[in-house]
Amino acid sequence: MYSTKIDFHQESDLETILNQDEKLLWTGAPSYGRGFFEPTGHEKRILLTFCVGVIILLLSTPFLVQTTDAPLWVILGTFGLVALVFAGFSAWTANSRQFVLSQTAYFVTDKRAFICRYGRNWRLNGGLHVVSCPHSATYPYEILSTFPYPSLRIGTLLDENELQPFGFGLSHPGQPILMGRTMMPVLFEQVPNAKEVLAIIQKNSD
Repeated sequence: MYSTKIDFHQESDLETILNQDEKLLWTGAPSYGRGFFEPTGHEKRILLTFCVGVIILLLSTPFLVQTTDAPLWVILGTFGLVALVFAGFSAWTANSRQFVLSQTAYFVTDKRAFICRYGRNWRLNGGLHVVSCPHSATYPYEILSTFPYPSLRIGTLLDENELQPFGFGLSHPGQPILMGRTMMPVLFEQVPNAKEVLAIIQKNSD
């Protein structure tokens, strides 16, 4: 959706975001992923891979003790360091996903769908980044099968970093690695009633 627009509002009052002739129809937020221990999407695969890697390292310990001259404490210390790196990366992944989703809210009016994300602009002023997608009768809206709740694609962006200069855009580590390689999808993530929200949008797409 090439008419997608991004605005920055220093005030969080919804009245300053809505146009005078605009009627609010639905509001929501991610129903899952806002907590630290709520991994979503590919984040679970990353965690599973790390767990399998640590188990393989532990199972290979007897073999390494018999085939190398390194003392046991060196082998276990090396494996422990690798496990700490895995744990640190997993914690960073969970924190990044929580940061994105916990500061996100969704809105649908009779004219557009938009996402509000709290963040700072290049002047370090805090406020709301508003990604606005006007309703379109020709745009291919899509409901994505994300666990545990579906997600609704409402638009696209050329670059996720247009939302926030410090690297925290609309994406997070739980999303597929190749998502947004060319066009960044604008999503209502983890919305239980995604079909009902899509019906509202399509009803008002003229």
